[in-house]
Amino acid sequence: MKKNVIIRSGSLRMGGLERVLIEVLQNIDKKKYNLTLVVDDDCGEDNIFEKDIPKEIPYYFLKSQKLIEKTNYYKSRRKNILYKLMYNIYMNIETYIKSKNLKNLIKKLGKIDVFIDYDAGATKYIENIEADKKVVWIHNSIPNLKKSESKIKRFGKRLEKYNKIIAICDEMKEELTDIYPNLKERIIRIYNPFNFSRVLNLKDDLSELNEKDRNLLKEDYCIAISRLDTVQKDYKTLLKAFKILKSKGINKKLYIVGDGPSKEEIENTIREYDLIEEVKLLGRFKNPYIWLNNADFFIHSSKYEGFGLVLIEAAILDKLVISSNCPVGPTEILENGKSGILFNVGESEELAEKIEKVLNDKNLRNRYILSMKKRREDFKKENVLKEYEKLIDEI
Repeated sequence: MKKNVIIRSGSLRMGGLERVLIEVLQNIDKKKYNLTLVVDDDCGEDNIFEKDIPKEIPYYFLKSQKLIEKTNYYKSRRKNILYKLMYNIYMNIETYIKSKNLKNLIKKLGKIDVFIDYDAGATKYIENIEADKKVVWIHNSIPNLKKSESKIKRFGKRLEKYNKIIAICDEMKEELTDIYPNLKERIIRIYNPFNFSRVLNLKDDLSELNEKDRNLLKEDYCIAISRLDTVQKDYKTLLKAFKILKSKGINKKLYIVGDGPSKEEIENTIREYDLIEEVKLLGRFKNPYIWLNNADFFIHSSKYEGFGLVLIEAAILDKLVISSNCPVGPTEILENGKSGILFNVGESEELAEKIEKVLNDKNLRNRYILSMKKRREDFKKENVLKEYEKLIDEI
């Protein structure tokens, strides 16, 4: 008999987690399970991945676009004490509405065998969800995400309500076990699945590019791909490294693909460091692989990560990866520097030195790429999805 499975996540906006979710939905064996997708936020035109949901999987939104816009209105003005109060009220309203709508949906669907909280966004109301088994996926380093001891402790109490806790790399599994030793037996590691064919099929797809983009594509450049968010991504270090290189007469171009709340701050830093000619903010692309495929090498500068999906995507396209050794993911993916180049978080001089070395030594680059060819096999969707299905079957 087929198991009834709900997979819940926060949004269908452009993002790494959302891309992995779609990968899972498209490739999991749908003959084995009655799958339902539940998404918190209806973001209207920003539901980038909505059209990629397989037709046989029904999906539902828990929050309306109107409610989200109202909350964001107060959020953007919360320096004012009255607006801050209203923002907190609307955050509580959102939690109540999500919980209520999900509860009503489960009543309508009938018995739920497995509830998968794919981004840990249901932890505040998980006890109200009726399901035989509950699974939560952790996609980020908890200390970096939760910051304070009280929040980390409170999050641990919520995790106790789940039957299984999934870490997306061994480093994260160890971190979770150290923080929550009482949950050790529930924590398992399942890597994110990667569809190598999808990346390879899109690497030469020019359809999203205008004439200006196509001309930029012909330049000699290296690339960074991430959300423009300086809380998590360390753009200061990355840009400072290119400032150092420029001072040495090395005018390597850097393209940055992505969008986010820190765009203006990053633009100001580019101007401050006199890098307008060297660094280009390209904006958001649904298909970043055309840019990645034509790049000389890939750089990832981050303060913390959940995993670092784009590192594997760069490896699929045989690109050398240079990454900060932030928690968690990059060090494990690059096998402690065996399959890519690692630099210490915040060390712009070290990063500049390593970029310079790569530019001067093609053989060095090729050695890392060869090593990564073996490592990337561990992330193939065919191997990883067997672990997903085993989890659902055996829980």
